[in-house]
Order: sequence, then C-alpha cells, then structure tokens
Amino acid sequence: MNLHFSKTKLANGLRIITAPMHDTHAVAVLILVKVGSRYETDEQAGLSHFLEHMFFKGTKRRPSYLDVSKELDGLGANFNAFTSEELTGFFVQTAADHFHDALDILADMLLEGTLPETEVAKERGVITEELNMYLDMPQSHVADLAKKLQFGKNPLGRPVIGTRSTIQATTRPQLLDYKHNFYQPSAMVVAVAGAGDQGSWVKKIASYFGSLKDNPRRQYQHFAQYQKTAQVVLGSRKTDQAHFVITLPSLPRNDDRRYALKAATNLLGGMMSSRLFDEIREKRGLAYYVNASVEEYEDTGALYVRAGVPVPKIEQAIEVVVKELKKLTNQKVGKDELARSKENIKGRTYLDLEDSLSVAQFLAEQELLLDKLEQPDELVAKVAAVKDSDILELCSQLIKRQHFNLAIVGPYKNREHFLKIINS
Repeated sequence: MNLHFSKTKLANGLRIITAPMHDTHAVAVLILVKVGSRYETDEQAGLSHFLEHMFFKGTKRRPSYLDVSKELDGLGANFNAFTSEELTGFFVQTAADHFHDALDILADMLLEGTLPETEVAKERGVITEELNMYLDMPQSHVADLAKKLQFGKNPLGRPVIGTRSTIQATTRPQLLDYKHNFYQPSAMVVAVAGAGDQGSWVKKIASYFGSLKDNPRRQYQHFAQYQKTAQVVLGSRKTDQAHFVITLPSLPRNDDRRYALKAATNLLGGMMSSRLFDEIREKRGLAYYVNASVEEYEDTGALYVRAGVPVPKIEQAIEVVVKELKKLTNQKVGKDELARSKENIKGRTYLDLEDSLSVAQFLAEQELLLDKLEQPDELVAKVAAVKDSDILELCSQLIKRQHFNLAIVGPYKNREHFLKIINS
C-alpha cells in the first residue's frame, strides 16, 4: 500500500502535508502542534490540555462556543481535539466541498481564539469534573499511577490533564503566554487527506498560516532511566474488580529496534490469540480485558501490560504476566507465532488507513515527531524483517527484574507482598 502525498514547507517553517484519496467524498483537515504535557513545568501541569479546550470557546468572528459548534455541526463534520505528552491536535472531517469552511474554522480558532476570561473560569470546573471522572474509573486511575511509577518526577510521569490545584490555578494570562511560547509555525504540521485539489489546499493553508512569525521555544525535560529496583504502588480502594498495570522501560520512537518490540508486544498481548489473552482469559478465566502495548516518546518509551481481574486472584494473574514476560527473555518465539503477529500488524496497519482522518494523522505524526515520511509498505516491510533472534536479544535487554513496576487499584494494603511476586 502506497499513499500519494506531497509535502510543502513554508518560509516560516510550517509544514503542509497533502494526500489526495480516490473513492471518497470526504476530506480531513488536521493541525498538529508539537507540544503537550511534558513541555510543562510542575506549576503549569495541565496547561496544554486546558488550552486545547479553550480554542473552542470563540473568536472575534465567532464570538462563542455555540457559534463555533453550530457552524461545524452545519457542515455535518466530525470534529474534535486531543492532547498527549508530546502532541496537541485539532481536526475537522467533513464533506470534501466544505474544505474551505473547515480550514477557516480551524485556523480562526487557533490564530484568533479570544480565550474569554469568563470561559476560563467555567472551564476550570469542566476540566476538574473530567479529572474526577478519570479518578473514578479504576482503569484510568491505575494507568496514571503506573506512569508516575515509571517516569517518577519527570513531566512524563504526570497526568496529561494536570492536578486539581493546577487546574484551579490556571489563568487567562497563563494560557495566552503558553500559546505565544509554544504555538510556533516550525512546530506545526497541517495535513489534509481526502477528495480535492492539492494545489488549492496548499494555497489556502499558506494564506492563513504563511505570515506567522517563528520564535524559539523552550525544550522539554529529557528523561534519564534511573530505576535500580522493582517498584510497587497501591491505589487502595474498595472495588469489585482489581486493576493492575505492569510497566517496563522501553525504546524511543526513532529506535530501529522498535519493529522487533512491536512484533513481540503484539504476540504477547495485542491479539486475541496472544499469549496473555490465552493464558489469563481463555485458560484461567481471570480477566475480561488483558493486553500489552508500547508508548513511544522522543527520548524514551514504556511497555505496558494491563488487566482487570477478580480481587482474590490478582496474585495468580500477576504471576502469569511476569512468567510470560520472562519467557520472552529466554525462549525464542516460534516461527508460526511470529508470522501470525507480523501479518496481524500488517492487516491492522492497512485497515487503519482506510479513513481520510487516519491518513492525515499517519502522515502528520511522522512528519512532526520523526521529521520524515515513510509509506505504510515500508513500515510493514520492517516488521516483516524481524527475526526471532531480534526479539530474544531485545527482550533480554529490556525485561529485567529490577526494572519491573507494578501499579494496582483495589482493596489491598500490603505493598511488600506484591513486591515479592514481581521479584520472584
């Protein structure tokens, strides 16, 4: 599978990626900014996410949230925004003949957003309730505990949303200053995918963003792996189901070994025929959900295993996970199992790119985070080239007893008990 795309770089550093697609009447416009929670100081925790919310609150031409949302709804658009540790994104996906309207609204929001003081005050309450929602969800809460355990005091260890105190302390001047500092054109990519004319897209985008001036930005605090012993954290609360996450240090997103890790993680817990799904759900009936995944950042990464299990059987489930992780360090993966994992990744890669928004995001994230663009076929080929020896060598380097981290939400208080299990 080869995508047809073009890249244009404006004089101010802003990059434009255009990908015409046949057999669709839709178009997706995505603006990615290279900023997220890891760029924040402790006092600024949650500012990236708060600012993302505020861009929808009105502009000079569209004075209120309702003016923005009514216009987008009138386009029949799928629209939203998101914030992660390293990215903030805004998108509109709509009928192709509404491209100019979609771009106009997005550009107006980002360039002319007024961030009204009254809306900032209200949004403190909204985002606090969003935080409360996540804290009330054990799966979400345990993930935050695991991040903090894995990354410690580094900003990567904080929840993207921030804390109650920083959310309540957020002010309009703070938000304006943060936008001024980080929303620089050289740290932005505008991607368009779908039906339409590339030349027209580029000219229109340049007319909105070409006059922006580019200024230096503050860099984030890099993460240095410092862990020397296994760690456990308990989020003690009365629950009907225990939720746990095991994390291990992993690879940054530009490490060539990430394809071997992708294949290994997939066969460990990324498929319905994966080892963890088979051992924990099918053979023992211990979980409805169990999975393994990898988070990649510019300078580091983390491998996560998650599960929700019966409260009395959490020890058994953790023991199985630890056993399966260690097995990757001392036994080569079988030929058929590895082939199945590779084909699964191939299939999902291609299926994920059937949609215009997915194509725009696939290209924009590569450009912004890796500073290069690769075809889906190239990525699939790199996974296909992974050998069993590659997985064995990599896992023996990454999966070490002293690097295990275990976060649990459930009715438990004896941390030392669980520490013995992961140290066994």
